[in-house]
Amino acid sequence: MKQDFTTWRNQILQNPQNISPLKFGMSQDEVIEIFGKPDAVSTMRSDGKPLILKYHDIELHFDRKAPHGLYLVYSDDEIELSITDHHEELLQPITNIEPVDNEFFLQDGAVYFSGLYENGLLKGVSLKDFCCWHYWGKSSTACFLGGIRLRGADPASFRVLNYAYAMDKTAVYTTSGRIPDVELAAFQVLDNGQNDSGAPQGYAKDSRQVYFHNGDGKVKIIKGAEVSSFLSLGDTYFARDEKRIYAYGKQLPKADLPSWELLSHWYSRDAKRVYYLNREIKGADWDSFTVCTPLDAPPLADHLARDKEHFYQNDEMIEEPLWRERLQAIQEK
Repeated sequence: MKQDFTTWRNQILQNPQNISPLKFGMSQDEVIEIFGKPDAVSTMRSDGKPLILKYHDIELHFDRKAPHGLYLVYSDDEIELSITDHHEELLQPITNIEPVDNEFFLQDGAVYFSGLYENGLLKGVSLKDFCCWHYWGKSSTACFLGGIRLRGADPASFRVLNYAYAMDKTAVYTTSGRIPDVELAAFQVLDNGQNDSGAPQGYAKDSRQVYFHNGDGKVKIIKGAEVSSFLSLGDTYFARDEKRIYAYGKQLPKADLPSWELLSHWYSRDAKRVYYLNREIKGADWDSFTVCTPLDAPPLADHLARDKEHFYQNDEMIEEPLWRERLQAIQEK
């Protein structure tokens, strides 16, 4: 039995902390089963599914990754409602007794970090009060990013937001150090902070600026982004605001927002152009352009596409025999 949307809308406006009967992570099919057919859907799509369902004056935004789970309930400025799935990772007591790449582990009564080239001892750390999440950790006296002690960090208020960001009462920390001039009270991460290859990467914002942490560990401010409407599309690469599309922290040149759609493996297109990440693929045929790398391909597989006349690896044309050889190699894995 479908629920009346107007009744739910009024209830959520009175109590914006509770979005029941919706739950973050639920699929579009489940939402439609509750509320029926939406009034409108976005032209931005991923794997054929719209990224936004609109009911009356409230938008439901979905993560592009399968199963396209709900992660944001948003309305226009008149209602002033924005409810985002809360991102925070809980630090847990250490349990590893064997080295695991980029994680802490126990050995001979001491805490170590398994780094790229060697295992490093965390000096002066007691097992009794040490807790961690992947490469973030803390004790009662210090906070850590891997084997590096975060100077000045406050253990009592230190919390991990996702793979790319952590914070305490005085600063936001990333794998490249502190972010200067952050408005701490309004700071929020917008995705899980981990890219396809497992590296820390992702979007965040406060009330004044939008930030992008790239897979190489650098954090940049995205100049010109409209903060209030800025959203990550959930894969840590693509984002949007009311006026623009962003790819890998940069504006997508000349992209037409109403007709833009996200394909797969970093390819996208609008009514006139085809793109790879933040670069236009010059000369690509819009109608016949097809991404050919399978959706379930390994994270570091070649990104391959074609149109009726050309064959592409990433955004570069390559000869058909070489292209087919690389596609076959992916399919055989």
